[in-house]
Amino acid sequence: EPTIEAHKTSKLWGVLADDMGLGKTIQIISFLSGMYDSELIRHTLLVMPTSLITNWVKEFTKWTPGMRVKEFHGSSKAERTRSLERVQRRGGVIITTYTMLMNNWQQLASYQGKEFCWDYMVLDEAHKIKNSTTKTAKSAYAIPSRNRILLTGTPVQNNLREMWTLFDFLKFCQSGLKNVLNLAPLNLQIPCFNNHAPPP
Repeated sequence: EPTIEAHKTSKLWGVLADDMGLGKTIQIISFLSGMYDSELIRHTLLVMPTSLITNWVKEFTKWTPGMRVKEFHGSSKAERTRSLERVQRRGGVIITTYTMLMNNWQQLASYQGKEFCWDYMVLDEAHKIKNSTTKTAKSAYAIPSRNRILLTGTPVQNNLREMWTLFDFLKFCQSGLKNVLNLAPLNLQIPCFNNHAPPP
């Protein structure tokens, strides 16, 4: 468990890869609540599929009613901008979607004409960025953030390169792991859940 001083001086990353239904949402809300209460962070960007927004908002309201949580979502650009700027100015959590991230990453990465760095960027259903060449993944990479957390019940779906993309986003072993995967024999890059070992 990192100390307060370590949090102030280091960039922290993590993957929460529990299976669906084991409480990843509550764990993150509890973690963020503690960080805000300790005045260690002020700004969090939380990205997710559109279908999950309602549940996240409901859980924040239930467990942390005093926390400022705003949505960067919906058809009104003016309302989205007001919500974003209020959190950037006063602190809190912005909830947005991968589509909004992809189409508005420049706005999410700036405030009053200057680069804006989020204390935490959290991606739910993080396998959405498993392919680093997609516009969604590139948009996520473009957001400045001091710390990053990924939530996914499927950290490895098809091959090791997908897992490396998630680690690379977190800045885990940027060169080392990539080199290992580039040198790995093709027969090692198989689905991880096929219940048998790689062929000899």
